[in-house]
Amino acid sequence: MKKTLVLTHEYYPFFGGVARYCFDLFKHFAKKDYLVLCDHEQVNTQTNIWHFRFKNKFVKPSWLFSFFSLIKIIKNEKIEQIFTPNILPLGSIAYYLNKFFKLPYIISLHGLDINLALKNKKKLALKILQQANYIICNSQSTAKIIVNLNIDKNKIKVIYPGRDFACDVDQAKVLNLKKALNISDTQKVILTVGRLNKRKGHDLVIKALSEIKHDFLYLIVGRGEEELNLRNLVEKYKMEAKVRFFNNISDEELVYYYHLADLFVLANRESKEDVEGFGIVFLNAASCSLPIIAGASGGVLEIFTDQSNALLVASENVEDLKEKINLLLVDQNLATKLGQAAYIRSQEFLSGREQSEKLKEYL
Repeated sequence: MKKTLVLTHEYYPFFGGVARYCFDLFKHFAKKDYLVLCDHEQVNTQTNIWHFRFKNKFVKPSWLFSFFSLIKIIKNEKIEQIFTPNILPLGSIAYYLNKFFKLPYIISLHGLDINLALKNKKKLALKILQQANYIICNSQSTAKIIVNLNIDKNKIKVIYPGRDFACDVDQAKVLNLKKALNISDTQKVILTVGRLNKRKGHDLVIKALSEIKHDFLYLIVGRGEEELNLRNLVEKYKMEAKVRFFNNISDEELVYYYHLADLFVLANRESKEDVEGFGIVFLNAASCSLPIIAGASGGVLEIFTDQSNALLVASENVEDLKEKINLLLVDQNLATKLGQAAYIRSQEFLSGREQSEKLKEYL
């Protein structure tokens, strides 16, 4: 394997699908084989993961200064290739390093990134993709976005997120968490995990739940730019006692929230620009045998092929979402059956280590 420089805005422990995807792909490699440069302040403490500022708002292009710093790092660290999960601007850096120094690079795509790049700088985005050694997509759905863009189809490879979520837990700790959150035995716990942005559809779930009369508690785990709007929506529907936000939950804690839940809901919506590339949280919920309600779009349809292993709702359809939530809160037999089917489906995906081995073939 060639020594690889990973250029990324987000990397574990940053909370997010891209951060986790990259971390899971590389964590099984020897540290000597890769170096991660990440400009987010939450940086892993591994010795081969460095904080690095890619952009400077006072120059154009904003990455110009970092380009020259990277040349020095590449030379000192004997870097042989670049991997980046960001087409603009980090893919631009990789492209020009290749153009001037013949350094090969691999682009990783996840859905929204490629659509925005094609909208904002289509000519440059196409050049970056065409010059890449490989284009790693997190789902067939993401791969379809670029399949008709005059790109060598042999370069396009699909590597799904790994099935690594550890669902075996100490049940005493689950009960302790239930007690700490003051959840009664009669309450049904509904869970959503994911970044708080418009695409994830937290607002749709809140609207649907506002019309449901059952005794439930809705737990929202994640952080993002929509948090204030969502809190205002909860206040509007007078649901403060039924909805709770958790924006700083570690991976070690997160599994207990899955075990608390009776139902996992993420009503991801789809637009012309933004779509759920895959949705690792669905795979996590399925690994914990939770019945799942999901938005029927993007890579989600590759995890759940029909209504036998998850209930699927069309984008923005609050009425259908309400009916399906209501159904699973009432019909315990159906909920159990769906949870079991979801678990079986989750086991058909490769582990993180196996997915890493697939990536190693291209590195």
